[in-house]
Amino acid sequence: MANVDIAHFDMGKVLELFTLCCSEDDSLNLDAYIDARLPDRDSVHDELRVLISLMSKKPAAQTTAAPKKGHSDPKTLPVPRPLSPRSGAAQKLPVPKPDSSGSGAAQRVVSGLRLRTTFSVAGDESVWCGGLCVVGEDLAWVGGLGSVRTVDMAGLVTGTVSGVCRSESGCSYIGRGDDGEVFVASSDRKISRVSADGAVSTFSSLTFSPEGLTQLSSGRLLVCGEEGLYNVTGRGVQGVELGVDVKDAVDVSVNSKGDVAVADRDGGKVCILDGQYKHVGTYSPTKSEPFRPLSLTSDGENFVICDINNRTIDTIDRRGVCLSVYPTIDDCQEKPRRVDMLPSNCVWVLFYGGHVCVYDQI
Repeated sequence: MANVDIAHFDMGKVLELFTLCCSEDDSLNLDAYIDARLPDRDSVHDELRVLISLMSKKPAAQTTAAPKKGHSDPKTLPVPRPLSPRSGAAQKLPVPKPDSSGSGAAQRVVSGLRLRTTFSVAGDESVWCGGLCVVGEDLAWVGGLGSVRTVDMAGLVTGTVSGVCRSESGCSYIGRGDDGEVFVASSDRKISRVSADGAVSTFSSLTFSPEGLTQLSSGRLLVCGEEGLYNVTGRGVQGVELGVDVKDAVDVSVNSKGDVAVADRDGGKVCILDGQYKHVGTYSPTKSEPFRPLSLTSDGENFVICDINNRTIDTIDRRGVCLSVYPTIDDCQEKPRRVDMLPSNCVWVLFYGGHVCVYDQI
């Protein structure tokens, strides 16, 4: 075997490959997975495959033969090599089988994301590190310092609303309301309501700095705060007793079935609760870097998560079973900060510095 200069490789990714090779999952396509995780190293791919094979005592092919027409291997999940982000090519990672438990209803299977478009929000990019809220097929609210703006899929700012919070405060999270209105959580301990015509009013003044929020019903929000979750209305605030320990709740989302997903940033997990806030599932994957969920949303049934440390967008089902993991590093060098979507629509991801990527679920 030729000498392999491992100094050229990201050892975290090599360890990830080795761990996968040592697993009992024979359905992994090692050659395709190496191509996907370690691009631009074609000259030493064969040597690396042999090296990992010897370490794990599992066979690795020197080349990947295409299946004959009309035949397919049901145990192999092919992973195409990443192409240019603007090519529209899909990039998939091995997908665990969906959980077969539940009511017996058909599971909506999501195997990955495909980049549709990418752009930077016009303006001072240094302030575009706030909230994200998709309100239309090609329109979203983006938060900055003291203001929120609507942007279209071309990156054009179509409207600006100032006075939402103090200029030195960030509009950190934005949630959808009724009739085109949005709710904005700011670090100056309040939630503002912005109507469809841009009128701003204070929805609730709080004793803590709110973070992620979602509307449960008209005029009633579920809000993340310092001690967990809160039911917030225009008349008051009430804490929610959770059926699971959550260290640092930063975002929350509710799917069409009433399941609640809570992103526990410091706890390194996403907790799934039923409509009575009883714990029904946890997503806490082992990755090359500690899992750190910063934002999440729902496609109607499943939950889509922004992992800032590993720069991935993860999709899980309503019991916490992983459906797909999409690495964003080839699309943007910055870390992903917010993710949002409308049910059965495209996924928007806001990165630090004001870069936005829009994906289709596949």
